[in-house]
Amino acid sequence: MLDKTIVKNISSLFSIRVAGYIIPLITLPYLVRVLEPIGYGKLGFCLAIIQYFIIAVNYGFDLSATQKIAQSNDDKLKLSLIFWNVIAVRVLISLAGLILLFLLSIIFENIASLLPTLLCAYVAVFAAALFPQWLFQGKEQLGTISIIRIVLQVIQLPFLFLYVKSTEDIWLAALLSSMPSLIIVAFSVCLIGKRHWITWGRPSLGGMKKELQDGWYLFLSTAAIGLYTTSTTVILGIIAGPVSVAIYISANKLLQAAQGIYSPISASFYPRINNLMSKNKTEALEMIRYLMKVQTAITFGISICLFIFAPYVVNLLFGPEFERSSSVLRIMSVLPIIIGLSNIFGVQVLLSYGYKKEFSTILLISGSISLVTLIPLCYFYQSEGAAISVVITEFIVTALMLKYVLSKKIPLFKRVMINEI
Repeated sequence: MLDKTIVKNISSLFSIRVAGYIIPLITLPYLVRVLEPIGYGKLGFCLAIIQYFIIAVNYGFDLSATQKIAQSNDDKLKLSLIFWNVIAVRVLISLAGLILLFLLSIIFENIASLLPTLLCAYVAVFAAALFPQWLFQGKEQLGTISIIRIVLQVIQLPFLFLYVKSTEDIWLAALLSSMPSLIIVAFSVCLIGKRHWITWGRPSLGGMKKELQDGWYLFLSTAAIGLYTTSTTVILGIIAGPVSVAIYISANKLLQAAQGIYSPISASFYPRINNLMSKNKTEALEMIRYLMKVQTAITFGISICLFIFAPYVVNLLFGPEFERSSSVLRIMSVLPIIIGLSNIFGVQVLLSYGYKKEFSTILLISGSISLVTLIPLCYFYQSEGAAISVVITEFIVTALMLKYVLSKKIPLFKRVMINEI
């Protein structure tokens, strides 16, 4: 089950996650000091806006295209058509987003004042459109590109320290933060060409439309997840104020770091499971069961550690004034195991079986419920209430995913013969 290729991909994805947490921690204290709170706030506002465009560009391709690549691994012509159609769609979305950004700058004065910084940060949107991580993941060949990506992230650090010196350099900070994402595109083109994975194929309107249709429900899923994750901080800030937001965010950053330990495992298994699903459902289910055992054991251990060590870690990293963050983190300490099971039932089972519409419907329903619970809980319990709302939402997601797996009589919890599937 856990062969050399999967182990290598887990290591690659894990290294990307580690770099994604460590590098911001290195630059954060410096940028806050030189840009000052107002400058860093503007930078954060711009990057948050750009993140919406990146979500649009990514669409649902990180899952739908990865799945197709894994299932078409031996068909170079089919794989090439998927590649060029997906790239074409993403480039068109990024260009449409740029036009929208200019329109927003005309309508809203605060966006117009930040347009130079937004345009520098928008480099990351074009990079997201052109970088085919989904191809490398579907091919289960993430090793080299992951190393290059980490090296580029490290190389940018001295440039940030050397050239970003004051609040006037916000645009430069945004540009430097985006450059590694753009440069990795050039390296990915070289690797794809060297490995002869694809040939030229003209994108067609029909092919592009097909890719959009296949990724639509996954895009809705991503949008729904964004809705009930980002809305938590926004609504908490409106109702309870910035102190509660700081308490919640500091705990949530530690939770995200913990989730980064196990998420590469499921991401690495996803293409292999989809490849097997197209050939032998029995073997695919066996792999899902194996993943469920491994991931449940790991997430259970993470949840226990978060609950036990929350007060010590929070005090060490944030100081005694953030004592309430330990309570918030303890409330959310159950999330690794809940989200881990949700990933098994939803991504590994429902998506692998082709239930994309049902998958997105569950997330949209759960996202709507989260908004209903979030407002009163934030009002009465502030940051702790926000944490409770997130736990309730993720529990609903997992329960609904499990309910659907059982209703479709997918034999996840028992061994069956091929003719029973």
